Amino acid sequence: MEAINYPLALGLWIGMLAIAVTNGYLGDIYIAPRWGDYRTHVYKTLSFLPVIFLFAWLYAGQTRGDLWLANALFLGCFWVSLTILFEFVFGHYVLKTSWEILLADYRIWQGRLWLLVLISEAIAPITIAWLLNRL
Repeated sequence: MEAINYPLALGLWIGMLAIAVTNGYLGDIYIAPRWGDYRTHVYKTLSFLPVIFLFAWLYAGQTRGDLWLANALFLGCFWVSLTILFEFVFGHYVLKTSWEILLADYRIWQGRLWLLVLISEAIAPITIAWLLNRL
């Protein structure tokens, strides 16, 4: 059993952050003018979900062994925590986005799909580690 690899977990999250920011920027610049805001939101969200699973797979080599589930649970909780912290701290204090606008992305009943990203961050490490440990 390998111990939790904190630098790898953080490094992968930073990599996902860079891809997410790039995805958001390119979506806003190139896709939104053609598709509109909501379709672009859907595109940006759904196109990012495979990235989460890919990065979970990159970490999954660390989750083999007796404590693979503990490692996978840690990674999911760690990524979700970092994402929420970044979204609210960076969004509110750096970008000066109001709390109301930040919280609006969590209203899935209004068609906002942001929760799918957080759910994917939580379940991808567990799902991928489970699949790899079955083989």
